[in-house]
Amino acid sequence: MEGIEAVEIHFGNMLEELFQQAHENIVVLNRSRNIVFINLKATSELQLSKSESNYLNLTAHSEKEWEEFIRTIDQNMTASCIVTVINDANQELSLKISGYLIGGEQLIYCRLQLNPLQSLTKTIPYRSISFQQLINGMAHGVVLTALNGKIITANTEALQLMNRDYWQIEKRSYDCLFEECTYDSAVIVNYYKKIAKSELASVVVQTTDKIGNRRYLNFSSKIDETLGILITTITDHTEIMELLQKVEHQQVLSLMGQNVSVIAHEIRNPMTSIQGFIQMIKNNSEEKEHPYFHIVETELKRMDDLLLDMLNFSKPKKSSLVYVNLQHLIEEVIEFMQPKIQLSQAKILFNYEENEVYLLYGDEKRLKQLLINLLKNAIESIEMNTSICIQLRYTSKDCLQLSVGDQGRGIDQTQVEKVFDPFYSTKETGTGLGLLLVQAIANEHNGTIQVESEVGKGTTFIIDFKLNHTNYDRLNNVNKLASVQTKVNFM
Repeated sequence: MEGIEAVEIHFGNMLEELFQQAHENIVVLNRSRNIVFINLKATSELQLSKSESNYLNLTAHSEKEWEEFIRTIDQNMTASCIVTVINDANQELSLKISGYLIGGEQLIYCRLQLNPLQSLTKTIPYRSISFQQLINGMAHGVVLTALNGKIITANTEALQLMNRDYWQIEKRSYDCLFEECTYDSAVIVNYYKKIAKSELASVVVQTTDKIGNRRYLNFSSKIDETLGILITTITDHTEIMELLQKVEHQQVLSLMGQNVSVIAHEIRNPMTSIQGFIQMIKNNSEEKEHPYFHIVETELKRMDDLLLDMLNFSKPKKSSLVYVNLQHLIEEVIEFMQPKIQLSQAKILFNYEENEVYLLYGDEKRLKQLLINLLKNAIESIEMNTSICIQLRYTSKDCLQLSVGDQGRGIDQTQVEKVFDPFYSTKETGTGLGLLLVQAIANEHNGTIQVESEVGKGTTFIIDFKLNHTNYDRLNNVNKLASVQTKVNFM
């Protein structure tokens, strides 16, 4: 130890003369990062100092970088690394350390350089506030990238939007930001081309949040020539994209509504004639049970059902709003659907609280059509002798919930997203308009509809009707001390 101390004193005196007036930040350290020597420039610019207890204080993450730095310098006599140093003012500085072994391989001569990002703190008037704290306070996500393509830093909002931790992107290539995203390859190529031309470039990508919900993120990037970095802002465009999808959906529906009525009537007229001639041919044929007759009649019936759904969807809606008792309406629909229920031998379970009154201000005919379509869809989805559960309940004083669930085949998640698309159906004989009509009627009554499904276990459609209590008064007290659950079985 005495020999080492003597060497340190010797080099301290020599370095005092050689490097004190240097224009670089120079520090001499031992392997434990104790500061043996530091020149005036480093003391002033980096706010580091030498004392008996002082050493180069690193953040926890940078400890690993230092260990690798020591291993490399032991092998090659020279090494470099980028670490985050905590200075005397308790500020975090991102520094590049270039080191060389000296003094019988006991000491390390180091040149310290501020990272491009850290140099930005010089432009901040409040030296006590770090640049990282400044960008963390921004409302949008911010990612700063060096011109060599390596990520320098990102603020808290950016990490939250991308569902990443800082260590997952630190010093990695900028491309890693899109690793778990879905995007159009042609669009992303154009995005990078604009960046290369120092133009403002934007791209919207699809990703998922921590709980698996779909999100859309907009990346806007531009190179700042003065600072020598790529600045990227990230904003959540999920609401905007969903709104655009709804607008596009509504445009399709509007176009259908404008033309479908005329087209449907024009098609039904010749269909009626065809059906009549088929019946005449069948009556005059010796092979009345020929399979071709059955095929033609079945297909004509399917076309007629499709046209009827289209007409129901497109016909003008006459406002006839009254207070509808949904419990009574559901019971009427179940009775109306009895022939179809008996054919499938389905068991209908209707769950509700018998002391509650379920009133909804709306169009009784349209609500009945909604119920018929949901029940018809459930019946056609199940096997023989299985159950369909209809539930009516208040989830809050402002929300009346209707759910219709079956124990049928179920549908996978890719199909769930398409069930309300025009002409999309998971059934071979489906028209693809029944659920579209259900959605339209729910929207008319201030309702939102969602689908829960699992392949092999069944599907449940849930509609939440938002109640307007300014002109609607519930007839009984929702907060009863005891509620009775009644199950009505229809066989």
